[in-house]
Amino acid sequence: MTREVTIAGVKLVEHDLQCPECQAPLVLRPSKYGLFYGCSTYPRCKSAHGAHPNGAPLGVPANKEVKDARIRAHAAFDTLWNTGVMPRKDAYKWMQMALRLGRHEAHIGNFDIATCNTLIEAVTVYLKACR
Repeated sequence: MTREVTIAGVKLVEHDLQCPECQAPLVLRPSKYGLFYGCSTYPRCKSAHGAHPNGAPLGVPANKEVKDARIRAHAAFDTLWNTGVMPRKDAYKWMQMALRLGRHEAHIGNFDIATCNTLIEAVTVYLKACR
């Protein structure tokens, strides 16, 4: 579900999202860095999730445990292109094949812990085979 909201004079689309920490609604808010979804119970709950400039969420909101897993998965995955093993575009194509994902599914911001761990293992195996 979505609804139109106006923030700083700009009409945006706010998505109905639930806080992954306390299950309260997340609310679209501006910051000096751009838009984000913040827990409606702030400051009691400080959960936040990034948003695109049009208000669409960046991936799927996650609790701390899932966010930490996504950070680890990105760190492992990014070595494929940061070290020159393959170009970034090819790394995402490799991820799709290695995890059997569609193009729109191959975003770490959508992953759960199990998928993050699967990606980390796949990257580890691939890099060992490259040596």
